[in-house]
This record gives sequence, C-alpha cells and structure tokens, in this order.
Amino acid sequence: MEINLTREQILLINLLIRIAVMAGITSLILSFRFVVDSIVKASTPRTGQFKMTILLGIVFVAGVIVRKITPQGGAMDLSLEGTLLAGFLGGIWVGTGVGIAIGGVCYLFGESIALPLYVAAGLLSGALFTTLHTRGEPWSYSLNPFSVIYNFFERLSKRRLDRDVIPLVVCLLFAGIRYALLRRLPIAKLYGYFPQEPYLLVLDLAVLVYTLGIALKMASSARTECIMREEERQLTHARLTTLRSQINPHFLFNTLNSIAALIRTDTEKARDMTKKLAAIFRKSLEESADTHTFADELRFIDDYLAIEKVRFGDENLKIVKDISPATLDLQVPSMILQPVIENAVKHGISQRTAGGVLTIVSRPMHGGIEIVIENEGPAGVRYDLDELTARGIGLKNVIERLDIYSCAEGRFAIGPRRGGGAVVRLYIPNMGERRRSGEDQGADCR
Repeated sequence: MEINLTREQILLINLLIRIAVMAGITSLILSFRFVVDSIVKASTPRTGQFKMTILLGIVFVAGVIVRKITPQGGAMDLSLEGTLLAGFLGGIWVGTGVGIAIGGVCYLFGESIALPLYVAAGLLSGALFTTLHTRGEPWSYSLNPFSVIYNFFERLSKRRLDRDVIPLVVCLLFAGIRYALLRRLPIAKLYGYFPQEPYLLVLDLAVLVYTLGIALKMASSARTECIMREEERQLTHARLTTLRSQINPHFLFNTLNSIAALIRTDTEKARDMTKKLAAIFRKSLEESADTHTFADELRFIDDYLAIEKVRFGDENLKIVKDISPATLDLQVPSMILQPVIENAVKHGISQRTAGGVLTIVSRPMHGGIEIVIENEGPAGVRYDLDELTARGIGLKNVIERLDIYSCAEGRFAIGPRRGGGAVVRLYIPNMGERRRSGEDQGADCR
C-alpha cells in the first residue's frame, strides 16, 4: 500500500536520522589514514587533497543519487553539511572540489541553483580553514551552540576573537541563503524544504548545526588521538634512546679498562683491541634505528667477542653457535645481546682458570625468535634475577628495553647451567612490521 507523506512529515523523518547518518559517514571517512594525516598536518600535500576530494565527493554524491531514486525524495541528503565539512577539514581546494562534485550532480538532475550554492559553501569554508590552519587547530567545536555563542561574546568582551564560532556562523549563513532561495525559486531548482511552522524552522536549524558539529567534533577527537599517539611514540623513542646511551658508556668503560691493562704487558693486543673498539662504535653511530635484523646483531656480537678473545686468548674463550637461518631476518632491538654476553664472559668464563665455552643458539618460536646464551662458569652460583639487576644496569637495561619493544610480550629468564655457569633465554616476538625508518619510533602497543 502506497503511503503519502507531507513535506513536514518527510522533514521530521530526516531530522530524526540526519545526525546519526552524518556520524556514520564521518566515522567511515576518518577510518582512512590519509584523512586523519591531512587533519593533523599543518599543510596537506596535493595528493592528499586530491584523495580527500575524491573520497568525500563519492560519499556525498552517492547521497544525492540515492535521494533522487527514492520515492517522494524521502532519503537523506547531506549536501550542504557535506560541502561545509569538506572545506573545514581539507581546505579551499577540497571544499571547492566537493562542492563542484555535489553541485554538478544536482545540476544534472535539474537542480541548477545547487551548483553555485555548494561551490560557494565549499569555497568559503575551505578558505577559512586554509587561512586559520597555519596557526594550529582551527577550532575546537562544541556541540552546544549556546556554549559557542556564550564563549564568543565572553572573549569579545575581552577584545579577543573566538575562532570556534566560525563553523556555526558559516552553517547558519548558508542555511539562511538556502531558505531565501527556496522561498523564491521553484522547488525543482534546489533541494530542500522551507518549514512553515516556526518550531520546525528552529528544529531544522538546530539539527543542521548539530549535524555539522558532530562531524567536526569527531574529526577533532581523531586529530587529538593521533597527536597523543605520536607523542607517546616519541616519548617511547626518547626512553629507548636513553637506554641505549646507557649501554655504550658501560661497554666503553669496561673495554678501556681492558686496553689500559694490556698497554704495559702487550701493546700489540692493546692496539688490536683499540681498532676493534673503534669499528664497533663507528657501526653504533652509523646505525640510528631502534631495531635491526638478528643477522646484524650477530655481526655486532662477533666484533665484541673479537675484543674479548684478545683479552682472554682463543684457547680460553671458545664460541659455539647454532643459528637457525629462519631467524636471521627477524627484527630484534639493537645491541640487546651485548650486555648478556658481557655478563656471561665477566661473571662466568673469566672466573674459570681454564676459560670456557660460550654458546649462542637461536630458533624461531611462535612467529618470533628464542635466543639461548649459555656459558660455562663456577658451579653452585645462585641466580636471582632481582638481585642480578640490582647490581648494575646491564641486565636491567636489557629487560626494560625488551619489555618496551615487545609491549610486555617478550620474556627474559636466567638460571644455572648443569656443570656450572648460567643459561639465559630471551623470547622476542615478531617485530617485522616495525619499520627501521625514523617514522616508526617505538612500539605501538595498541
């Protein structure tokens, strides 16, 4: 059975669902990374503006098409709100482009006045955004228009202008222009209704303001969240940089002591150690990334062990490796093994008159990597992790960095080895998705 609705009834239906539809559309738009990046950055590249124009144009043009093919025009049309949103989010080119797209489609359907109206709306909102965005966030939109107006006059009394009122004023301005055009032109020239009842007029304006307001509020919240996450990554990176800086002086201090001890007894070994130490620090300075492949980590460890071999001799420090080829390309924190191996040599092998064997084993585990470092040493030694980490920064540093990098999913364990010595086991989850570039600084645990 066909149901005939009056214009007022259609208007009420639209008012009931307009805000929810706009919230859903805005949520969809903000799910695209380039949209959020464009909102956060002070200047958006041309490619980002083009992609945002295409995305917003498709979404809101689709609304126009659905409205035209729906009986009695009862479907939702957010053309004006969509054009203003495009300008306030993307700037003058995005706002104008979306206005042309929406207005052009309306023009093809016979609504000839829509094209100049929406182009003007996108042009003005985009120009305001482009002008103000260089100073930071252009506005912190409130969903309460009375609060916006109150704040405006309060700041005006203090001789300060409140930019947050701009979206509200622009929205009401173009609503008034549309009402004036609807009263003077045939309805086929421009989509919309001019409410005859005063309460419907007030309600329509309120919903229009809230529809645009909730979209801007969601965009502002997404911008704030993105900035907070970036600040958190920067803070994590700064913390990791601090931890790495603790390792280098610690390693340098111990090695220089060894070189100083050899200068009087064996100058050739002291010279060899100095060259190897210089090579290690040159590599450390050249590599600024927080992570590298396990193969790179092993090369660094080989250079370090070459120094230790100079100290103890090849016959007193023997190295055994059992490295799975599947682990070589996995990402691990830079210099994560050096403090562990340093402790294995210092507190284990160096305590034996005959020296000993240091074993390094790696194998894939649960998509990540398990590393086992085993050293010969005195028997009967008690290994309490809390007590060991309290003695110095080496193992404590390793555990803290592993915890940060792996989002608390990594594991570190130490225990006695049968026959004397210690066994250390590290599990590092798969970190392959974390890029080595400066863009990915610190783990994102969300």
